[in-house]
Amino acid sequence: MKFNISAFTHVGTVRESNQDNILVNGQLLNEGEVHLIDQVNCICFVADGVGGNKAGEFASHFILEKLKSGTDFSFSNVEQTLHEINEQLIKESKSNEKIKGTATTLTGLVIRENIFQIIHVGDSQMWLMRNDMFFKITSDQVLDELETNSPITSYFGGMESNLKLDTNFSIHETLTDDIFLICTDGLLKSLNQKIIKSIMKADKDLETKSKKILENCLQAGAEDNTSIILIQQTN
Repeated sequence: MKFNISAFTHVGTVRESNQDNILVNGQLLNEGEVHLIDQVNCICFVADGVGGNKAGEFASHFILEKLKSGTDFSFSNVEQTLHEINEQLIKESKSNEKIKGTATTLTGLVIRENIFQIIHVGDSQMWLMRNDMFFKITSDQVLDELETNSPITSYFGGMESNLKLDTNFSIHETLTDDIFLICTDGLLKSLNQKIIKSIMKADKDLETKSKKILENCLQAGAEDNTSIILIQQTN
């Protein structure tokens, strides 16, 4: 089983800083694109800083840097590791007035040795394009999913632990040409589900799809930071 991966993170057209960070098979980005082919494993995450200030960028980078440098993603201890990283972020922010209370979402997919593991905290999202179906895998951890910009109820950081890992989903089987989409909430603020699906369905390579999504987001105004990771199973 191999994968192609295409991703970008973009500040958008309104915000002064990008509070999103992405981790794509060891590459940690706060701006730009990454395109990989024939990957044997997949360790991909998006993190979206919470709070509307620069401290959000610190939190999203902090979590992904810790995941990049010190996590083996073995299924027996990844949950404990994530809680430890959360405590480290809370402790770090309490010692620095400029980042006090900083927080971030985290959504990612880890594929190793044909085992799929979803990690989800907050309101970033994961979707799956399969044949003609495009459906959401994760559930937003917010007060009211039907309300726009509803406050999130689970996140890394803050003044005390509000981390509730969502483990109520699993992937029982995958098919060649399945495409996973991991995104921060900025994507769905710019584009509706129908437009995203039409781009995902197009008979184009993964890098072209990723660039087309970014192009459409910018044309639509991209008022929020936007980050996506596309992961396509090739065999």
